Amino acid sequence: MKHRQSGAATGKYILLAAFLALFAGWLYWKESYGTIGRVAELDGSTAGQIAFVRTDGDGACNIHVIRQDGSDLKPLTNDDALKRSPCWSPDGARLCYAQESRAEGSASYQLYVLGQGSPKQATYGSLSKDMPLWRPDGKQIAYLTGGAIKVVSPNGADVEQIYPRPSKGNSPVSESGTEPQYEDADGLRRPPITLFRWAPTGMSLAGVQVLEGENAVAIGRANWWGGTGLDGEGEDTLGVVEPESIVVLPHLDAEPVRLPGANKVSFGWYPDGRRIAVGLNTRKGRHALLVFRTDEKNLPVTPLMTAEAYTVAAENPVVSPDGKLIAVELWRMESSENRSQMGIAVIAAERPEPIVIRSAREIGQMKVIAKGDARSPQWSPDGTKLLYTMVGAKGGTDIWVVGAGGLGAVNLTKGKGDNTEPVWSPARR
Repeated sequence: MKHRQSGAATGKYILLAAFLALFAGWLYWKESYGTIGRVAELDGSTAGQIAFVRTDGDGACNIHVIRQDGSDLKPLTNDDALKRSPCWSPDGARLCYAQESRAEGSASYQLYVLGQGSPKQATYGSLSKDMPLWRPDGKQIAYLTGGAIKVVSPNGADVEQIYPRPSKGNSPVSESGTEPQYEDADGLRRPPITLFRWAPTGMSLAGVQVLEGENAVAIGRANWWGGTGLDGEGEDTLGVVEPESIVVLPHLDAEPVRLPGANKVSFGWYPDGRRIAVGLNTRKGRHALLVFRTDEKNLPVTPLMTAEAYTVAAENPVVSPDGKLIAVELWRMESSENRSQMGIAVIAAERPEPIVIRSAREIGQMKVIAKGDARSPQWSPDGTKLLYTMVGAKGGTDIWVVGAGGLGAVNLTKGKGDNTEPVWSPARR
């Protein structure tokens, strides 16, 4: 009898231990899979990894990472909330991204930082925060909110508006209100920023401003490198307002410098942090890829490629880490309204003479290394490969990697989900 009672008690203890183990496992699962919890931590080294946003067929949206050869795909989040604009810290140890938050009672995007633990919210307020970019020294994250550029420490402290610069003694426009963030402390309206980039040195910053509208300022001649003041048809273009322009802050406390504008502009920094490659598309069918200096004034513009008569346009230039090549989206321009994607082309970042394209027969001067609807090129940290996105046969977007010479193209995501905004880890080892 005693032996039976002893066995029954032992069985109860075993069941209790099993229950406690299951409960502890559930608590661990809850911690790891919380509302903004992680699925997997970042590796100790993220060299060769690519972070991106994946949206599945049910609308679930999460941050994933994958290696440049297509292996080791894994999700970093699983809360399924809308996310966008992932960016790596300079050492590749952390990720910042914008995620839809309803904590304030209304939907807005806020910034989150993910490292070796659960993601931490870095910004708050009713206005959305977007397009985060880590400063090259790793001490600040810049972002857009309401058309203005602000910075915040990775731990969420020390928020500061850097453009438009608030006047001394005054505070920047409150993020809790609905007033436009591009109105500075003097009450002057500044054209809103829609895209910006840190210089590789971290000292300078440039952004695309929208100038169209009644508050737009005249920024000069439409034929930005011509010297006649005429548009080629005898029409005076002095004082012409183009819809977009680039504003440069040589350093964060400097007065902004506006570069000549166009109907559509895009740019990428050279590694030296003193020059930018600029793609300009005018309203009259003229297109160019130019180089501007940002550290000195009144220097001549250096054209790398000019195209006329609705031939091709080079957009979204990115300069290789060694400063020798520029990758661009190449668009076939049929008219001011009709255009089609030709692919990603590569051009020398410094040329004795520009490529001049006056007709469709001369488009072959541009070396296309990824044909079709290939967009958003990015160089690998060592400059040997290019990362880009392309719409797949099923309609979703895939992430591709190709060698700088156009060989060895690999589809990393193979039609699984809609994969967007890939970013290469800057880690080298």
